[in-house]
Amino acid sequence: MTQPVSLTYTEARSRVLAAVRPLPPEQAPLEDCNGRALREPLLADHPLPPFRNTAMDGFAVRSADVAAASERHPVSLRVVEVLPAGHAPARTLFPGEAARIMTGAMLPEGADAIVPFEDAVRTGTGGDEHCEVRRAPAPGEHVREPGADVARGATVIPAGRQLSPQDLALAAALGHPKLAVSPRIRVALFSTGDELLDVDQPLRPGAIRDSNLLMLALLLRASGGVLTRAERLRDDVAHVTERVRDALAASDVVLTIGGVSAGDFDQVREALAKLGHIELWRVAMRPGRPQAFGTPDGRLFYGLPGNPASVACVFETLVRPAMRVLQGYTQLDRPRVPVRVAERIESRAGRTDFVRATLTWRDDGLLWASPTGAQVSGHLTPQSRAHGLLVVPEASASLEPGDRAHALVMRPPES
Repeated sequence: MTQPVSLTYTEARSRVLAAVRPLPPEQAPLEDCNGRALREPLLADHPLPPFRNTAMDGFAVRSADVAAASERHPVSLRVVEVLPAGHAPARTLFPGEAARIMTGAMLPEGADAIVPFEDAVRTGTGGDEHCEVRRAPAPGEHVREPGADVARGATVIPAGRQLSPQDLALAAALGHPKLAVSPRIRVALFSTGDELLDVDQPLRPGAIRDSNLLMLALLLRASGGVLTRAERLRDDVAHVTERVRDALAASDVVLTIGGVSAGDFDQVREALAKLGHIELWRVAMRPGRPQAFGTPDGRLFYGLPGNPASVACVFETLVRPAMRVLQGYTQLDRPRVPVRVAERIESRAGRTDFVRATLTWRDDGLLWASPTGAQVSGHLTPQSRAHGLLVVPEASASLEPGDRAHALVMRPPES
């Protein structure tokens, strides 16, 4: 394998995103669409509401009939029909008539307003039922017109949107039992290193428990991935080569953790040389400098560094956006919000830093970002405490207290 390619973060991101294309969509039932990307615009075949209906329980009336109604001078109307929701009116409403109507029911022809029950007095029963209207409603009061929510032919959800339960309720109301959505991405995940132990194993000299495999597996699932395998590989070049090659044949995305730097025992680095179509990178970003990237046989391969902060940072800023391209999303990144910097942050011009930070709303109405502690790539506590990643741009040698910046939000900031 050739020597690592040196790239800025911007160059690395551009290369990654240019190398991936959306996978073909699939038709899925609404109950299986939540959180997935809509791949075709959702159009309204009919308006919503589909007919004029009432927003209140009350009496459907002709507003002209009761224009003079008041508490002192109520207007009496004959009730000619009772309209529960789901039943179409049987007749037109003529002058001097009203229909008792329930929320959501279709208005009869001739009616143009609703008098809520609390603004009228009901007298009599059956054919002798009347209502005394004690407040004059305005034309259109409490009436929901057809198309007031959605016009027929309108694009109600654009392609590329991440579907929410509220979106799916809209699709259901429009009569779409299935939608064209992003496929579930098949992901193979490998952690490497003979120094790694299972979570339940006792510590031994020189060994640590493998926290990266669990963290990344959960991040992948939350990003639309279905894990075809998640396993730890021993430090053996032939073993790593075989397992990665098999995974590339059966998955859309293959990730490895560790073994891509210049160490004497970085087995993944040697294995990648045998696989081909994969580059080693040195990306001017912190954390996460050593990486490997390629698209062998059209699959997305990413070799991540081994330190926890580097794994999480490279995943969030490079791998997750690429996965979202594969799924057809238009929004590739976590929410990016403006912040003020709470304390001085050292960096280096020519490098993009991603600082694990807490985000706090202050009394000045601004969101302030504070580093969660020493930004050591092997430390786990800072990212556990962080709400997001404060971005130190490539051109900046430092950020000073009060400086304007941006942060990628991973979880809600504190108030």
